Amino acid sequence: MKTYDKLSDMLKDGLFSLTDNVVIWGKRGSGKSSLAGKLMSEFMKPRQAKRDIQVSQIMCDKLAEAGYRLKPYEDHLVFCDTYFENGKTSAYYFKSTDFGLPNDQGHSVNILIPGSRLFWDEAQDLFDSHNAAPPTFVSKGFELGRQIEIFTCMAMQRPMRLHKDIRELSIFIEVVELKNKYNKYGRLVKTTWTCNIIYNNTDLESYLNTHDKRLIDRTVKIEYIGNIFKCYDTHYFMPLFYKGFENTIPVYEKTTRTEFTEEGFKEFQKKHSIDIPETYKTQGDKQSGNRKKTA
Repeated sequence: MKTYDKLSDMLKDGLFSLTDNVVIWGKRGSGKSSLAGKLMSEFMKPRQAKRDIQVSQIMCDKLAEAGYRLKPYEDHLVFCDTYFENGKTSAYYFKSTDFGLPNDQGHSVNILIPGSRLFWDEAQDLFDSHNAAPPTFVSKGFELGRQIEIFTCMAMQRPMRLHKDIRELSIFIEVVELKNKYNKYGRLVKTTWTCNIIYNNTDLESYLNTHDKRLIDRTVKIEYIGNIFKCYDTHYFMPLFYKGFENTIPVYEKTTRTEFTEEGFKEFQKKHSIDIPETYKTQGDKQSGNRKKTA
């Protein structure tokens, strides 16, 4: 099993290309976000960043001939929807729902700098297979991304949640193991991810159903020297849990046994119900319920 610590070696051996859409997936806590961070750090290294900027500038010069005023940033072209820094600079913010082609459907998208490297975390809800197909201006953005040399990477727990239109355009990296190495002072000095790579959606679907390892195209190790966890914020999404609760003091009751009395049963029935509140159902559940009522 080969070990990689440099992006140049990953590209040379064809693990992926600079214009691929990569889906990093695995169980909760497996190291998906930190592996995405490893890739971001590689794109932010001066040598690779300089190469990306040079390629981007060539395309921007061509666009200038048509009247467009685009130019790459001077340090790197890494964008993400959370937070990441490599000790010297940080990634640029790009909201995942701002991705796509300019369109007539009233949805605003951000302008894409040629050669951009886009990273989105917890992306399983973004292009959910339980919903309708993503808008054409989004799927075409993935399909035609090679035209402007963009690289996209999404981290998620369940790749089958990703709509098939996007999966068909993706490479899949499963994180199966994460190992951290500490020095004698207890400091983290190296992180190693063991990964399976599958190059097409058909094999991915079969692999998830059968766990047949023959469907895996490659198994590799990827290393980061240093403390990758200092580079991103593991509590980035914490504010989502507290929206609207400003100045609120939580009050909870202690659990109690059910009293076999009339009052005890009434109290139990007040607190417990087998009915799921309408407001707790997904939009799909509500629509399904509405169809049943009108049938």
